[in-house]
Amino acid sequence: MRPGRRRRLTAIGAVLGCALTLGFGTSGARPAGSDQVTITMLTLSLTQPGYDLLIPNFERVYPNIKVEPTYLGGTVATQLLQTELAAGNAPDLLGPNLGCGNTISVCVLAKAGHLAPLVNAPWTRWSLPLVTSLGKYGAGLYAFEPALNPYGMITNDALFAKLGLKVPETFSQLLSVCKAVKANGTVAALFNGGGAGSQFMINSLAVTTVYGRDSKWAAKLKAGTVSFSGSPGWHQALQRFVELNASGCFDPGVAGVANPPLAQFAQGGALMLVTNSAQKGSLDTFKPQFPYSFHPFPGGTVPGQTVTMIQLGPALSVNAHSNPEKQAAARAFIDFVARPAQNALLARATGFLTQREFLRQELPSFMQSMAPVFATHAYAVNPVFTWWNPDVGLVLQQDGVGLLTGQRTVDQVLQAMDAAWKRGPV
Repeated sequence: MRPGRRRRLTAIGAVLGCALTLGFGTSGARPAGSDQVTITMLTLSLTQPGYDLLIPNFERVYPNIKVEPTYLGGTVATQLLQTELAAGNAPDLLGPNLGCGNTISVCVLAKAGHLAPLVNAPWTRWSLPLVTSLGKYGAGLYAFEPALNPYGMITNDALFAKLGLKVPETFSQLLSVCKAVKANGTVAALFNGGGAGSQFMINSLAVTTVYGRDSKWAAKLKAGTVSFSGSPGWHQALQRFVELNASGCFDPGVAGVANPPLAQFAQGGALMLVTNSAQKGSLDTFKPQFPYSFHPFPGGTVPGQTVTMIQLGPALSVNAHSNPEKQAAARAFIDFVARPAQNALLARATGFLTQREFLRQELPSFMQSMAPVFATHAYAVNPVFTWWNPDVGLVLQQDGVGLLTGQRTVDQVLQAMDAAWKRGPV
């Protein structure tokens, strides 16, 4: 890939280079009073390996605060949070998505008055500007983001070696691997096609075919000068998703899989698990008996052309409806998680990168294949974070399943995304 193009790739990198002051202070938030306070938290199950370590650390530092977490899969967590917010009994610590493109995004929840502003947060001194901006609604800051997750493939390295195959670096190589292993009855790639997985995979492909070619495409979409259906890159991304399915890359029942099939992969059930890096901690609980590593999901036509998608989240926010004492305790917990050493512990146990590690390109050993991606800044944030309402993402999530089952065409999906976009901002 030409150097000039790489400089244009990043929806993150242009604003990262000037970030990160290295003065690490202690938490400024303290719960009122000295009586025992119990706060509840709802977040994604993939974070459990990390928070199972951090919560005891926090409770030792703050012996008068007890944290009771609930860990759920993405779809279930979203539905439960919406239900509990409507009923007025949501947890004190919430796990929203950044930006405006999801039904439980910061924009949606803050606009509805569900999030308490995080005033004078000490961690803003070393946070990445783009990430912090996505945690805002209007002038207010409502979320801390501890996790940046590259999207890619966890590979069964022993099975690759046994079959005499190489990890694919281009889209055509990926198709070839799929066809080769299908012939001997092996599943090439596992993912949760019936959950958010289809949206993630399509967006990952679009990061290369759309945003990697034009770093200003998101701005043009908001200006009304481009559209999904009028974009050759979006057509190519969805068509490649259809090609992967037609080439036998996926398990035949993929459209009905709601959560990442970690157990199946850990039992040697496929060459690749296509997912975010943050699934590593959960995967390890199944004790896979083979070496594995993490690689870019190949969406380019030549080696090095792929642009890697960066997923953000889940974030941490304070429930505006909790009483002042619980809000103060929740703030103390967020500030504690944001401390560099604690955030790094959470990252290592879970499989993501902290904002500081992301900027410094400090990659864990299982992610070393991603080093060229970070060295050349060949990455971009998940497009959903740049969309101004949740409807576009919902269309892509639902219709992505339709592409797998043959019930929707590429043109139909893109036209539906345009219609959702035209509903305007949150």
